[in-house]
Amino acid sequence: MAEQANTKLLEGIAYFEKMLKVMPGDRTTLEFLSVAYEQLGDVEKQRTALIQLAEALLREKEYDAADAIGERLGGFSEADAQDMVRRIKSVRNPVQLKAVVRPGARPARVVARPAGGRAEPSAGDASGERARSDVGVSLAQVVLSAVKAEAALIRDLYAKNVVDASAAEVVQRHLGGLPEPTRPFLVSALAILEKESGGMGEKAAVYMADAASAPPIPLQAFMPPASLVKQIPEEIVRVRGAVPFGRLGDTLLVAVLNPLDAEFHAEVERLAGCPCRFFLAEPHTTEDFLDKFFAENA
Repeated sequence: MAEQANTKLLEGIAYFEKMLKVMPGDRTTLEFLSVAYEQLGDVEKQRTALIQLAEALLREKEYDAADAIGERLGGFSEADAQDMVRRIKSVRNPVQLKAVVRPGARPARVVARPAGGRAEPSAGDASGERARSDVGVSLAQVVLSAVKAEAALIRDLYAKNVVDASAAEVVQRHLGGLPEPTRPFLVSALAILEKESGGMGEKAAVYMADAASAPPIPLQAFMPPASLVKQIPEEIVRVRGAVPFGRLGDTLLVAVLNPLDAEFHAEVERLAGCPCRFFLAEPHTTEDFLDKFFAENA
């Protein structure tokens, strides 16, 4: 199984390396590659990808994200990594050094960062706690929300001539005939298209990946720790096919089956309590991955 996962990971890396040649400095591609190289144990390529990613973030003026990558690069002793760390600090420090505390103002509260990376919410900021306590929605609610979102997706794909009327009707019929949920099951228009309409599923996946700038990833090639996946409630992971598979600084990398659902993406970020970057999962492997993962991490 490990050998098969490595084969898939190498295939994914080859795909993204080709993409990087077409789109040098592409943030999403570099995020994937840095995580993939780390899992593969290729430290040199991981370092190079992180440096290129930091360069892209500075260019986009995403300074908080660049800080997080700088923390990762701080663990490397090589000169190019340390040069980038200094460069990131040089961009940030002038602003920080100019901060002035007004007379009589209360000093800002400094919140300690745990080793994992994200700052713990202070007593006056319950947002992180709320993200974890607000998950008391029923399985029926999760399924209903998924059905509505996937029905909207297939209507959009049909309106844009990505799928034909026959394929759209098949998906609508499946979504309308789902059983009463007594356990989590995957609700995905893309998965239905792949099973029932063959080429339409592939066409839809290509369109969605391009429209959402969410490249497809070989999810089965990753072996994320349970603590990472369980940042999102199991019902949502299994019903929506949303799988955290890596982390870059404060950013969670998440594979999803509907990369066009902005409302759901915002909900995932709220539940995870951190910013997320979304990639397109392969439908034919997602169910198997989820069944195996939750069987091993019950």
